[in-house]
Amino acid sequence: MKHKINTKNDHIERVNEVLFYIHGAIGKNFSVEELSSLVAMSPFHFNRIFKEQIKESVHAYIKRVKLEHAANLLLFNPDATITHIMHEVGFSSNASFSQAFKENFGVTPTKWREVDRANENRDYTFANTPLHVKICSMPSFDVAYVRHKGYDRSIKMAWLKLQAWALHEGIDFAQQKMTGLHHSNPRFVESSQCHYVACLELPSHQKFYRSGEVGVMRIPPTFCAVFSLQGKYGDLKKYMDVIYHDWLPKSVYEKAALPSFALYRKNHFIEADELFDLDFCVPVRFK
Repeated sequence: MKHKINTKNDHIERVNEVLFYIHGAIGKNFSVEELSSLVAMSPFHFNRIFKEQIKESVHAYIKRVKLEHAANLLLFNPDATITHIMHEVGFSSNASFSQAFKENFGVTPTKWREVDRANENRDYTFANTPLHVKICSMPSFDVAYVRHKGYDRSIKMAWLKLQAWALHEGIDFAQQKMTGLHHSNPRFVESSQCHYVACLELPSHQKFYRSGEVGVMRIPPTFCAVFSLQGKYGDLKKYMDVIYHDWLPKSVYEKAALPSFALYRKNHFIEADELFDLDFCVPVRFK
């Protein structure tokens, strides 16, 4: 039994490492052979354990992540050409990009933008105070993390796993900064399919290593638009809609190819009252 647990943990660790590479280079077209070599496995064996854990083949997962990122860029960066966005996510021809996009979302990239423009009159009255934003460079920091599929209250389980790991490692969980990486846009990705990463900042004076579901990585320095937000469970998705579909297109910035992240002062996923106080950081660049 212990051998099975150790094998499972080893597989989780290797898949986590590959996911880190995939999400860190959306524009790159990784092959199964290239990714499997990164974690010292045969392509066949790696593809099998990847599908067991992620419920998609390596190829299907990479393709979906690229298309979801492209769908975001088409809406968030209205001044960028479709060809530019296509190249940014690693497609080499307009025909293959349009076909793959339509297969995934049911419409062409051009139509995707047109449909979004038709829905521009959204209700933003819930945000009864103006958004406070500052533009700044965020430093890099090291984190332990747990990946979670689903954007709902089940995210609490990822935080509890991190808490248990921190206790085992002698880390004061409550004193460490908490960060949530938002890989998916819940506006057009089903909540059950959204990818979220719970991250706990690590003390700088120690070295930590991945262990089963808990990985270790460095979040790179980022140039961000930072929004200070307060609210209750469910409000953050509404704020994201305002930021992505109203503030960002009207600004002098466009979304960069890194996930947005929440820096929690109060984490609604683990607080009994489900209230949050956080900085929502959107990696940007000048148009």
